[in-house]
Amino acid sequence: MNKKRPRADLFKLTAVMNDKGNVEMDMDCVNPEHFIRAMEEGMPSFDGTYKIASLVRYLKSMGDEVLEKSSRYV
Repeated sequence: MNKKRPRADLFKLTAVMNDKGNVEMDMDCVNPEHFIRAMEEGMPSFDGTYKIASLVRYLKSMGDEVLEKSSRYV
């Protein structure tokens, strides 16, 4: 048996086409400061909290750029 481990979505960028043929883009990510607080409270011994928060900040900035520049295409 293969047990699935719990996972948490940190960042999502999606592009879908609706039934009218329009492309809808959406981005969702955790707030890095909320992530840090939750990790410090729930898993204080985890060493990678600040690196992951930095990664989320980077992904959000790139996602913002993608959403902005995608308007040229859709």
